[in-house]
Amino acid sequence: MKFITLEPNTAFKEAIESLKEPKRIVVCGSEEDKQYIEEAMQASTQHVDEILAGAENIDIQAWFQTRKKELAEDLEMDLNESVGEWLGEPEAKQGFTLTFDMLSGQPHKNIVGAGIETDESWKIPAFFKYGGWNDCPDPELHCAIWKYWQQKYGAHIVGVSNDVIEAYITNPPTTQNEAMQLAWEQYLYCYDIVDQGVETISNLGASIINHNSWYFWWD
Repeated sequence: MKFITLEPNTAFKEAIESLKEPKRIVVCGSEEDKQYIEEAMQASTQHVDEILAGAENIDIQAWFQTRKKELAEDLEMDLNESVGEWLGEPEAKQGFTLTFDMLSGQPHKNIVGAGIETDESWKIPAFFKYGGWNDCPDPELHCAIWKYWQQKYGAHIVGVSNDVIEAYITNPPTTQNEAMQLAWEQYLYCYDIVDQGVETISNLGASIINHNSWYFWWD
């Protein structure tokens, strides 16, 4: 894995086009994001192969079931209270964010990316040794979940910063039932995108139906 410089206007286009190549490009954000990423990688003692091997031993459906019970206990609430009402698809849906400052809305002057030699997008979190802090899952779980989503939805990671993962989707859900099933999975994986974001699981479902980008953020 090697950090590279990308043009803000074409960074995600390059990342998406690289999905056809043996070397993937991942958008990482600003220089500050890069520093946080490097610090986390240096703090980890895990090897990429170790993370990938661990991912293969995770039963994702069993994890979703266990996680739902544990999260309800941690939050001390019935998670069904977060479902909300299906209001339909919003007119505007969120696109990729890592090329600009979320607070100011201004584009970063310099965009950092990473070049990674890998045959599968779901392996990317292993190279970043991503997660294991606060409620962000361990690297093995990231890889296992993304393998499942890649196979089912054509979900490919194209952006990784210190606290954000963004993905390009080639086979998004097209019905309300499919979108709600996926929204539940995404909520269990990263509940901040609902509790500190779109407010309800139904709103999350409406934002990902027929849409080609996903966004995850951990506090």
